[in-house]
Amino acid sequence: MKEKTKLNVLLAVTDSLYTYYNGMIVDYSKFFKSAQGAFIGSRSTYEANEGTIDEPSKRSNALVQTTVDEKFDWFINNSKLYIDALFSQEKTNSYGVAKAELVINGESWGELSSLELLRLKSIISSGQIEVMIQTIPVRSDSIEWFDSSNEMYSGRDIKETPLISGVNITTTKEDYILNDPNNAVGRTPQVAQKTTIVELGKTTIQRFSGQWSQRQKAEALRRRSDLLTAITKALKECNDVEVVKSDITSQKIFGYLFNR
Repeated sequence: MKEKTKLNVLLAVTDSLYTYYNGMIVDYSKFFKSAQGAFIGSRSTYEANEGTIDEPSKRSNALVQTTVDEKFDWFINNSKLYIDALFSQEKTNSYGVAKAELVINGESWGELSSLELLRLKSIISSGQIEVMIQTIPVRSDSIEWFDSSNEMYSGRDIKETPLISGVNITTTKEDYILNDPNNAVGRTPQVAQKTTIVELGKTTIQRFSGQWSQRQKAEALRRRSDLLTAITKALKECNDVEVVKSDITSQKIFGYLFNR
């Protein structure tokens, strides 16, 4: 039998994790903005032709450190304790409070109390959440991307560009004397220069990305807007009740404070 949790425990959990949760959102926004290099990678190869000097500097392999999806998986897992406790707390406090069904794009999230809806609205409408979404790293739409088939990225949502092959070349110049048909004695020979292109080796380059597409980012912003619209609609239904006069009045509060 599962042991029941007391409200005072939930209050302690939410109080202790509030600062951590908010700090996590701020840290994500900073990381998305300043560490975009962590979401991109590239690999270059070079094979020198026989008889030419090798150039190791033309070889590189910069790995994708993380992906947007991996960061959000981590965010969801690490916000779970705070968010779940917070909404359990609001549900516990909402006995007798008006409720309404929250429906988002035809999908029901269940019947929520006005306290739960107000808490959800405060979280989703937070400017910090919007900033975090706005700073999500995105890859260029001008480049063609495909799901990566590279073994080192197996099981991860990483995109890659087609492998581009090329050659490393140099030029050599050689002077030679032009043939003089007149063969005039004492005439200064005319010198020309011959340029030869020499192939030194073969190169390849490929880029990798753990970023989102522009469309994915736009969809996240749209879903945030849809959720706020659904919350507003549900709150309107919750508030469609007769007003009950409270026993707490201005006279009681300030009359007590100022001894009037």
